Amino acid sequence: MRHTVRFLGLVSLVAAFCWSSAAFAGAVTSKEEIKISTTGGGIKIKSNNGNSFAIGGRIMYDYDSFDGLWNYADSGDDDTASESEFRRTRVTLKGTSGKSWAYKMTIDIDEGEAEVDTGYIAYKGLGLGKLMVGRFKAPFGLEELTSSKWISTIERSPTPELGFLSGKPPFQVALHGHGGPLFWQLAVIDEDQEDDDGSDAYSMAARVGAHMPIGEGSFMHLAGSFASRDYGDGATQRFRTRLGVHTISSRPIDVKDIGVDDADQFGLEGAIVMGPLSLQGEYRQADFDAGDGGTPSDVDVEGSYIQASYILTGESRGYKGKAGKFDKVKPKGPMGAWELVAKYEDGELDIQTEAEETEYELLTLGLNWYANKNVKFMLNYLDADTDHANKAGDEDGGQAMSFRAQYVF
Repeated sequence: MRHTVRFLGLVSLVAAFCWSSAAFAGAVTSKEEIKISTTGGGIKIKSNNGNSFAIGGRIMYDYDSFDGLWNYADSGDDDTASESEFRRTRVTLKGTSGKSWAYKMTIDIDEGEAEVDTGYIAYKGLGLGKLMVGRFKAPFGLEELTSSKWISTIERSPTPELGFLSGKPPFQVALHGHGGPLFWQLAVIDEDQEDDDGSDAYSMAARVGAHMPIGEGSFMHLAGSFASRDYGDGATQRFRTRLGVHTISSRPIDVKDIGVDDADQFGLEGAIVMGPLSLQGEYRQADFDAGDGGTPSDVDVEGSYIQASYILTGESRGYKGKAGKFDKVKPKGPMGAWELVAKYEDGELDIQTEAEETEYELLTLGLNWYANKNVKFMLNYLDADTDHANKAGDEDGGQAMSFRAQYVF
């Protein structure tokens, strides 16, 4: 009953936004022009004085079949198993007020319960860039900053899970700017954790890069990121990753209660787009200093990936130069766009108090069909190989097939 009430409350909220927008449109004076659009499946309302409002969202349904280390971590055997889930069901409200202010809120609905996934207010009147306050992605990494709707594989690389700043921190203040081919992003992040004396843990992050044309329909992307986190007294960190299969409940790599004091992390990223061909790669390293909580230990995390994709129907991957991240593929023909993807990644987790370091390799082969601007289907084959994965038992490898059906509006 509680889940139903929360869901109905969310629907009522969205309905109220729609009603108020419609009422706003009906009260337009002769001095203001309103345009209402449903292109792309959502609702967009825009006036000629800079005010706007839009409703959109996404639905992602995943199915995974897996064996080896993935199933051993879940059930203790290496037989083939399968799971499915609604990976993301989200409603997004966003808009602008004049030329200087903007906002965005994304509500994530999971098993009848709703919570805020993204929510921020932005001021665009500064000369150096856009000032953002709220909950959103920290400025670190090309694949991390690219929306889950438009990454080329179903899941992102596992290395960010083992470091810090993956996902969306609870609260941050950030400055995002651009000029010509350059873009820059700076953030101060409250991690919503307290150390033994009650002080807040915090992080700082920065990303700087450029996109450069290298011919008609082709460009190069280069960027670097750095982040530093102060954990404070008595803090512990958990190092774990699903290794590309999200529906499992227990991670093949999972080490708890490691006492850390502070950490530094840096990353390098590059991409080349030449029409339908896209190449991208990233390297990331995080160094954790031992603290006085849990089991104190220095920890080193290191990983990289290289990815190639080719769109058989001739389209190019979309790209947002002002933010330095990839965007949607726009199909041109009635049969949509078809994309082939190959990705190889490897990494290691070295906890100094452990006898041996954990290493992993992951190969992903994919086929994506962008049926139209709203509908996308993804099929991935994954082959993993590990050394000393603590939750995989004697299983040092495994294969998986993953499928996603996606609707974006």
